[in-house]
Amino acid sequence: MTEDTPQFDLGAMQAGMTAVDELPRSRDQLLPALQALHDELHWLPREAISYAASHIRVPLSEVYATATAYSELRLEPPMPGQWHVCTGVACDLAGASELIEAAPDRVARADCQFLCALAPVVADEHEQLYGRVTADEFRERVNQ
Repeated sequence: MTEDTPQFDLGAMQAGMTAVDELPRSRDQLLPALQALHDELHWLPREAISYAASHIRVPLSEVYATATAYSELRLEPPMPGQWHVCTGVACDLAGASELIEAAPDRVARADCQFLCALAPVVADEHEQLYGRVTADEFRERVNQ
């Protein structure tokens, strides 16, 4: 790893690798492998993606294509204390912009989380999802 490569928890990486090792080596296990690694690391560093590709025996490009197709999978490490506000159409219509304005220094926009019935949806730094959040509720949660 170089100095500008984001760091990750080696223990979490090992736990993720152990979970992946328990999966069958078949193409239909690619997403479960990525999810297992993501669940442990809370993001997918290059090493995790390479491990999934090696275990499942699919090209690295296919693993990246799958990882980037799902908004639930992060390719960048989470920022401590940062919340994500879904900016899909339903959430936008339900007031996502008000949530972003409520705590602009602690919020990042997120692609659609596919929880439209719960709009607007936010996720905390631990990826816990909250639905039907008002601006006042959001301010309170962010400032806890």
